[in-house]
Amino acid sequence: MKTLVSERVSPYISQLYECGINDSDIKLVVDKFRYDLGGSSTLLLLRDDDKSDGLKLFASGLSEAQQHFYLQHHRQDVWFNHYLDKGCQGVVSANEISDNAGLLASFGAQFALGGVCRVKDHGLSSLCGYRSGAQSDFTVQERHLVADMYAGFAAWSQHYWNLLALETQNYQLQQLVRNHNKPSAIIDDKGYIHYSNTAFNRITDENVELRTLSGLFSLQSKDQQRQFKEMLAGFAYLLPGASAYLCVPRQANLRPLLIQCTLMSGLTRYERFVELVLRDPEHAFNPDIEALASLYPLTVGEKELLMLMSKGYSSNDIAELRGVKVETVRSTLKGVFKKTDCHSQSELLLLLQSIS
Repeated sequence: MKTLVSERVSPYISQLYECGINDSDIKLVVDKFRYDLGGSSTLLLLRDDDKSDGLKLFASGLSEAQQHFYLQHHRQDVWFNHYLDKGCQGVVSANEISDNAGLLASFGAQFALGGVCRVKDHGLSSLCGYRSGAQSDFTVQERHLVADMYAGFAAWSQHYWNLLALETQNYQLQQLVRNHNKPSAIIDDKGYIHYSNTAFNRITDENVELRTLSGLFSLQSKDQQRQFKEMLAGFAYLLPGASAYLCVPRQANLRPLLIQCTLMSGLTRYERFVELVLRDPEHAFNPDIEALASLYPLTVGEKELLMLMSKGYSSNDIAELRGVKVETVRSTLKGVFKKTDCHSQSELLLLLQSIS
């Protein structure tokens, strides 16, 4: 038995690439392929074994009921049996490997031509054409037409699944940023912004210390930029959910900005995204000290300290306002750290802000 495999680039494969993941456009290409092939029906089946819904059928010449039947029973078709039993790839006629025209014989198909291929990192894909008893069998030229398309079918199937995964991922990122009530952006490990919300864009526009040139988030200070790049590079050795912080000094007596970066998870196997949140103490929040005190046994002095810290006062400022030594303020702060399991003022303020 001889299988047909071609190295020529099929014009139908080129058109499929142009369709992206637009199923309607892909269906038009399948319709054109069936018309040029002269078949009664044509099917492209894509399987992604890693997904519960990883099954796509693009069919021409079949009713919805027939398509549903094929999806339910496609593993019983001659192409899959031939591939799984023999491990043979390429395009073959049904009458060479079976005594009928495959799964669609029950719908009047008399002749069939097709094949199955393995798609890297996904599963199996198949393409086939059918003809009814009122037509003649496929000619050698028509076999070559199918073989040309088969030659690029596995690569296109992988491309389609990858685009579909990227579209799903992009939607997840958009929803995350859009529904976030904090100035946030999603960046990759190089610092390129994939999505950002209005609050994030406003802060970057208002502060010369931050830059977003050509979609790349960076810092004006060379030393700060070096620290930021090192922070992003360090995520390669951390687990999803890990966070890192960077304090950015500002001009005009403004209190420093705080950059919080958190490694994201559950998007793709190959890409690492970071959620970047900008915290500007000049845009004050209303601290709910009592809410924090309901979770941790804070004293009156500790609650007063937290209130002043949330307003941006330093340890020296607080000591002067309360008429105590700086060492006393620091000792009180250490007590709060121990009770709340925080290790820095930045972390403590983040905790306070998260419940306020």
